[in-house]
Amino acid sequence: MVIRVDCHYRLDPHPRQQDFTTGFSARIADPLWFLTRQWQMGEMQGENASSPVRVDYSTVTTPIDPSPVAPDIDPTKVPAEAIIEDEDTGWWTMGRRLRIGRVLADRLGDVDAEYRFSAPPPPYENLVGAVDGLAMWRDPDPLGLGDADFVAVGVPARRGSAWQPDELVYATEFPTGDDGSPMLRVPRHRGGEVDWLSTDASGAGFAGDVVASHAYPAQLEYPGAPASRWWEIGDAAVDIGGYPPDSAHPVTAMLISLICSHADDWFLFPIDVPAGHVSTLLDGEIEVTDSFGCTYTARVPDDWSMFGMSGADPWSLVVWLRALTPVEGPAIEEVLFGLDEYSNLLWAVEERIDGREAAASSASAEAPAAAALTIDPGARRYSYLPGTTPTPFWHAYGVDEVRVNGQFRRRLVQRRIADLSGEEPTLVDAPVAEVLRVHTADGEVVHEIEPATIPPIGTRIIRRHKLARDVDGNPCLWVERQRQPVLRPPSQHVRFDEFVERSLD
Repeated sequence: MVIRVDCHYRLDPHPRQQDFTTGFSARIADPLWFLTRQWQMGEMQGENASSPVRVDYSTVTTPIDPSPVAPDIDPTKVPAEAIIEDEDTGWWTMGRRLRIGRVLADRLGDVDAEYRFSAPPPPYENLVGAVDGLAMWRDPDPLGLGDADFVAVGVPARRGSAWQPDELVYATEFPTGDDGSPMLRVPRHRGGEVDWLSTDASGAGFAGDVVASHAYPAQLEYPGAPASRWWEIGDAAVDIGGYPPDSAHPVTAMLISLICSHADDWFLFPIDVPAGHVSTLLDGEIEVTDSFGCTYTARVPDDWSMFGMSGADPWSLVVWLRALTPVEGPAIEEVLFGLDEYSNLLWAVEERIDGREAAASSASAEAPAAAALTIDPGARRYSYLPGTTPTPFWHAYGVDEVRVNGQFRRRLVQRRIADLSGEEPTLVDAPVAEVLRVHTADGEVVHEIEPATIPPIGTRIIRRHKLARDVDGNPCLWVERQRQPVLRPPSQHVRFDEFVERSLD
């Protein structure tokens, strides 16, 4: 009789083993078997058998020249936000307004009330009646003052403003060299951080110094990246699809494709670029050395770029000198814009003026008492009751045809609402917020807005001071106007005017 013996082997973990070195070392008993399997699966034919260890490259560094709105401010030393967003009155702090006003008042003698503070912002309420140097600077002709008088007391030369009142955005240009060199355009800056996505270029071919350098590449790392080593477990709580495609992360679709395909084959190498410059990576001068000592020439793609400027080369990128952590002051002004379908108007509501809450920023005000108007000297008397009551700090914009650059265009033009509740019609107060006023060299003009500027849900503009420092440590103070979305626009329900009969008593 044949005797058969079957042997079974089973690997069991040792429950009291405290040394995990053996398990983490991942020892193999037959390395030739692994090489055979790699040969059978075609892995020996792969072209990505090495990793880059050094990159030699050449770049062209082009400095950004001052903008026409601030020709004396260097963008390589001063943050871009302080240049683009500052107003022509940004230099006038409260202390400077008082100091310049006092110096000029001593020279001129008596000064009219229009050049004095009537309602200074908090906490300067006790300065009512003090001479305002800013008011003198804005309207110097009646006082017999000129630019030389202000320069003599330390006031800088008048600068331009990049604020576009008809579109409620900032727009300006920055040259990058002599005539014919590409221009950097900031077409629609809404306030806040200035970065590469805020900029367009008028053409390619940035000129500058050619700098040869080298760098050491590293694998691409990002939050939630899968583990690429043995026995390393990734974070199960990471939701790759939950990353929004904003400027801080790659596009979500590209990120998921990267994770699911060749997550370990992406490498990055740093490029030293001074702030306030445009860096152009020269095509054909990027040499990559791998771990085997072989050298390859990398080509810059012509039709693909993740961070690029419209109109420029795909291998050019602007690096602005930014105010990373500016100190923000409280809101000076808050103005709410919204289209009112009931009255077919655009409303601009002053919610905050000079740092104070507006006394009435709601459309729920009660109708005033009716004004007595005698229609017939007989026994009957009637009162005229307006259907819509003017609300303080609510300013209407009506549609009108306005000539712009020789052509008629539809614009939303600022109106003055008449209060008809009294015996004599009176106009409501004009806007006080600087957002709703337009100052030109010839004086103040009526504010006009492009209809496509205001979205259906409305928008809010907040005006506040900001403080940062330049590369030399000098303080930079400017006034920012920032657009923010709102949930619903302001509106007032339209009612019909009517005559109400009054009793003889």
